[in-house]
Amino acid sequence: MKIDVNIKEKNIQELKILAEEIRKFLIKTVSKTGGHLGPNLGVIELTIALHVVFDSPKDKMFWDVGHQSYVHKILTGRLDKFHTLRQKNGIGPFTSREESKHDHFISGHAGNALSAALGTAMADFKDNKSIAVIGDASIANGVSLEAINHISSLKPENLVVILNDNEMSIGKNVGLLSRAFRKIMNTSLYNEIKYDIEGAIRKGTIGNHMADLISRIEKSVKGFVSPSSILETIGFDYIGPIDGHNIQLLIDTLKFSKNHKKPILIHIKTIKGRGYKPAEDNMEKFHGISPFDIETGKTNLSQKSYSENIGETLINLRKKDENLVAISAAMVKGTGLDKFFELFPESSYDVGIAEAHAVTFGTALALMGKKVFIDIYSTFLQRAYDQLIHDVSIQNAPVKFILDRAGIVGEDGKTHHGVFDINYLLTIPNMIVIAPTGCKELVEAIEFAYNYNDGPIAIRVNKGGCFNIPNKPRLELAKWYEYKKGSIHLLIATGSMLEELVNIEEDLEGFTIVSAPFINPLDEKYILDNFEKYDKITVLEEGNINSGFGSKILEFMNDNGIYKGVNRIGLKQGFIPHGSRDQLMKEYSLRGEGLIKAIKEGR
Repeated sequence: MKIDVNIKEKNIQELKILAEEIRKFLIKTVSKTGGHLGPNLGVIELTIALHVVFDSPKDKMFWDVGHQSYVHKILTGRLDKFHTLRQKNGIGPFTSREESKHDHFISGHAGNALSAALGTAMADFKDNKSIAVIGDASIANGVSLEAINHISSLKPENLVVILNDNEMSIGKNVGLLSRAFRKIMNTSLYNEIKYDIEGAIRKGTIGNHMADLISRIEKSVKGFVSPSSILETIGFDYIGPIDGHNIQLLIDTLKFSKNHKKPILIHIKTIKGRGYKPAEDNMEKFHGISPFDIETGKTNLSQKSYSENIGETLINLRKKDENLVAISAAMVKGTGLDKFFELFPESSYDVGIAEAHAVTFGTALALMGKKVFIDIYSTFLQRAYDQLIHDVSIQNAPVKFILDRAGIVGEDGKTHHGVFDINYLLTIPNMIVIAPTGCKELVEAIEFAYNYNDGPIAIRVNKGGCFNIPNKPRLELAKWYEYKKGSIHLLIATGSMLEELVNIEEDLEGFTIVSAPFINPLDEKYILDNFEKYDKITVLEEGNINSGFGSKILEFMNDNGIYKGVNRIGLKQGFIPHGSRDQLMKEYSLRGEGLIKAIKEGR
């Protein structure tokens, strides 16, 4: 596919044709690579209009979240490499300053676009525009609201905010009067005339009083018919809602905003998955999807996932106890909670992209006697670190956290790998940390957490299909067990690393393999009784080894006079790029031949 990058020279009809070409190209490409198809099909016309009106990289665009930036990437010189989307060494899943001069800020987590756009606007306030494209879910995020509050104080002239409302969160205004006034008051012509008349009236004291009176009348009427008055009260001029798939209307509106001298919010209505029926019919599934068949929209079936196991286990527990509640932060399906939410709506809370609120809200529920399970991706729980300490730990609240997608997640890359959770959880007093080594043990960990009321528990769950050890002893607090007995070299594996050792055990003759689901507390008795017996000790974890599981073991050994070297195998690099989980596990010596070498050549 070839795209003429000189889109500013195209007429409206040619731009419409271009939009359909890009739509077909996206569907074809993402069907092979996987990715965030639905959000990008919904912003094709908007992205084209943005690049027609504004001049990137001089004018700076911020995407919240960056998963909706695929079309932006196509229009800014990355078309020829777009087939490498989310592949190792290929085009990244989100915007990245390292990838292109047209990407001005990283955008893997929601809520940062308004703050970044405001900071850029204040540093580059003369001629260039800062444009933040933010979704209707992201704008409710706490950081976004903090930025809006600051924008109302600074009132930068060069800030444009585009609210992409794809009918997933924000409700519609209703009524004939509302539609009529919106149509009149929010056209470019209306706004141009309004500011021309206001400028003419504001001459002398009487003129200023008259202009203020007209402004108050207008705001009163608009407040009666539209919530836009709230935005205008805090400093934004508001346009919308407008059709986010009408290229001509988008271009006209953006041209008006380009010459506007106040912060302006343009509210556009789009359809997530626009132009591809399976994506329109199942918006949540196609928000982020694995490779799929274009004709049917079906993905390749795989083995049962850990996330599915989580959902089923919580359903079984909830059937026995009405006190159990589940909390998600806008990732109900991704965390395997969708069936739980369907069966028990009265016990289900989706708080939106608001992880910090989820933790405090859940803590209060737990202190009132509820059995609270908060199921959040590992990388997103980082956003609630203060609440974990202040609200959960200090009060020793019996909240049960499930950290899905812990460790290497694959194609979503450096912003989504859950490689820091062991490190930050181990700093929090009273926090029990469990990394189940298989699906059966995951079920046991959730059941253990359900019955444990003496403080908070975090269960980290890696991405992947179910793995099980036959005849494994049942999970007990602070207990490890020997999977295989050897004599010279001791291997301590937590979480997914037990499976990796089982897969290479033929090459580990004479090694003792220990399954260590409990990261905190450690199995202190096992360490004291056994570590002195071995010449070599290796600890394996799928996470950052700095201040990780191995480090905790070393601290305990030092405190108890066990002065032996320990080889720590895990992730030594701070940020892991995107690629398939299998590729990255092998590259970082956590799987296969690389792991064998790391074990045998380690000190």
